[in-house]
Amino acid sequence: MQYYGDLLRKLTKANTTEVCEFFVKKCLSNAKSCANNEGMKRFFMICAVSANDGIKEYLEKNDLTFRGYWAHRRYFANVKNGIPVVVKTYVSCMLVLLARQKELIRKKTGLDEAQLLAAWCQIFAYDDSDKELFNHMVRMAGRGEPGVQEVFEVLCQVCHDKLNGGEEQNLPCSEENRDLLLYRVGEDVYILVKRLQELPDIPCVA
Repeated sequence: MQYYGDLLRKLTKANTTEVCEFFVKKCLSNAKSCANNEGMKRFFMICAVSANDGIKEYLEKNDLTFRGYWAHRRYFANVKNGIPVVVKTYVSCMLVLLARQKELIRKKTGLDEAQLLAAWCQIFAYDDSDKELFNHMVRMAGRGEPGVQEVFEVLCQVCHDKLNGGEEQNLPCSEENRDLLLYRVGEDVYILVKRLQELPDIPCVA
């Protein structure tokens, strides 16, 4: 996982744009401007960078790597409109897995559940369809482990639909790819929780 500063420096110097970075950069900027404290800023920035790196790794493990400027640009042009949906679905999965960490998040960001959801929707630019999909994921996850697997089947399907680049055999909705995404997002959430635990608590306002 890259740090926020590393990602921004890369964005300003690169001749090409990695697949998700143009949208992730907007989310990072939103987090920086919306955050009321350092914990809140870091929380949302880590989520955004996790999505960027996780999706990049997912494409690489599915052999969707593009060497050369024009090959990359052709692929990017084919998938650009779908990228925000993929990023938002990825971070929605992170938020689903963070359901048991509400108190930790509150202590480190100062946000209660309602405030967290409001800030999340603003920073990641959720529209009504994104909110509806997230609520659907929450209901699925409420059914336990089988429901969590269904959540990641949804993410797998979204990745296929939005990032296949016009080739239906790309990013198949297989059990292997579902499990790869489940592992990747799970690792991101684990690292996020560890980093949150290292941050000072936000003092409660009486």
